[in-house]
Amino acid sequence: MQKHFIAIQNILILFLNFTIIFTLAAQNSNETRVSLSSFVEPREVPLNRTTHWTVQIKWQDALSLVEIENFEEPALSNFDIVGSSASNRRLADATGQTSIKEITYTLTPRTLGMGYIESAAISYKDKATGESHHLMTQRIGVEVIEPVPEPGEVQIPWLPILFAIVLAAVIAVSLVLRKRSITRKAAASIEDHSLLEENILKELKSGVDLSSPNRNDSLAMVTKLFRKYISVKYDIPALEATTSDLIQKLKESGIESHLVEKCEMMLSKADVIRFSGKEATPAELDEAYGTVETVLENNLKEIITAGEKSDNK
Repeated sequence: MQKHFIAIQNILILFLNFTIIFTLAAQNSNETRVSLSSFVEPREVPLNRTTHWTVQIKWQDALSLVEIENFEEPALSNFDIVGSSASNRRLADATGQTSIKEITYTLTPRTLGMGYIESAAISYKDKATGESHHLMTQRIGVEVIEPVPEPGEVQIPWLPILFAIVLAAVIAVSLVLRKRSITRKAAASIEDHSLLEENILKELKSGVDLSSPNRNDSLAMVTKLFRKYISVKYDIPALEATTSDLIQKLKESGIESHLVEKCEMMLSKADVIRFSGKEATPAELDEAYGTVETVLENNLKEIITAGEKSDNK
């Protein structure tokens, strides 16, 4: 009898253990699996635009099986909440029915740089088991970038435009100053050359006496003044050069051919008179004087004409 009683007792204990196991399994099978997620769209937002932060709670089965007990909004850095919305929906697929609760916040940035949405916490009650649970989201970073043009607004690149204006002004001023400098140099050059011709003419008229009985001295003065002029005007060593060398230099300097011929005749006659020891005739002196005077007056006239044209530009 005792052996039968012990066997029955073991069977009862085993039965109770199976009962407990099946009860716990049934409870676990009735527990609703809930997931919590959050996301931001867009993750890069201009300073004058908004972004949206969405918290989503999802579980399998009917909406009524889960009751949201508490939702703790996260701390925000560099953002302000300007609006919110909530929605419930159900999705059906091959695996069954999915219930979704969503809360969406509209956020506006404060300043350029990074902004952060800290972890949000939610508490819910599983009506199938009567138990309460607690879930948290992850921290999310959002970059705030430069503002974008508003609709109908054209964003003018003021800095490049200002740089272009300043550069153009500098170039314009430089061109004006350069032109003025060139004009002043040209005017100074014209004035210098004008003074040269005028001074040599004055020396010629005051230093040479065509009625003087010493015509050889007067002729020497005429040729000396001419060589002095050529030396300064064309940068030719005219005072020391022979007549043939000087004539060659004059041809190379661009003087009109008929004037070069006259100068050659004048200097050649002056050389003959000087080396022969004979007295120059009044006609020879007048011809030499006239040749030098013509060269000086023609060059002075050309310089004055060029100066007038430069002033008119």
